[in-house]
Amino acid sequence: MIRELSPAIFRSESKVKILTFLILCFASVALADDFKTIDGKEYKNVTVSRVEPDGIVLISKSGISKVYFTELSKEDQESFHYNAAQAAAYSAEQAASQETFQTQQAELRRKLTEEKNRYWTGQEPAKNPQDKLPAGAPVVAGRGQQVEVISHGAQVDITKHLALGNVTVVDFYADWCGPCKQLSPTLEQMARTDPEIALRKIDIVNWNTAVAKQHNIHSIPQVNVYNRGGRLVGTVVGVSIEEVKRYVAQAKTGG
Repeated sequence: MIRELSPAIFRSESKVKILTFLILCFASVALADDFKTIDGKEYKNVTVSRVEPDGIVLISKSGISKVYFTELSKEDQESFHYNAAQAAAYSAEQAASQETFQTQQAELRRKLTEEKNRYWTGQEPAKNPQDKLPAGAPVVAGRGQQVEVISHGAQVDITKHLALGNVTVVDFYADWCGPCKQLSPTLEQMARTDPEIALRKIDIVNWNTAVAKQHNIHSIPQVNVYNRGGRLVGTVVGVSIEEVKRYVAQAKTGG
């Protein structure tokens, strides 16, 4: 004898099937994947964290990378529904936003410089002792050198910021990058405790900024190590402090 399923049981089974389907969908998104660019560069065991009109943002254990659709095969482009016109419009919008940001930052720096000049020339005396600008903290011998952020998205000539005679470590990072936050404290500790190391930090802000394009930054954190004469000894992409230390030791001996 064939028994008919009651409506309640049927609805219950349907809900289970739908829930199972959703779980499988989310699991497939979370699964790591491999990508290979048309020039042969490989991204293994990575997760797509975000799809943008002009490319995909990948996360791995070592860092965050952006791969542009123009670097991927036609098959990958089609799988992410790449549209060249939309990508171009998005890139133009990002560039315009960055230009506006840089203009605002330049205007802010100009105003701050003018205020300081007026103060020091006596045109704008301080209202009370608390208004005086604090003197810069001197670098204490044997306690490392000052950590300096030399760019917030704008182009920068790194050669002008090298501490010649010492080893210079340049850290490319972003505030939203988790692996960068993991690596930065160790780099800063190295610079604070070793007087032969100078740390220069470059905030790329986002993948479309002038400094990211200038130095072809597609993955962060990225660390460049320069020897005492200003020559690039090595580049480390990802969180690998031991590799950074090896390059630093090499740079100290002349590279």
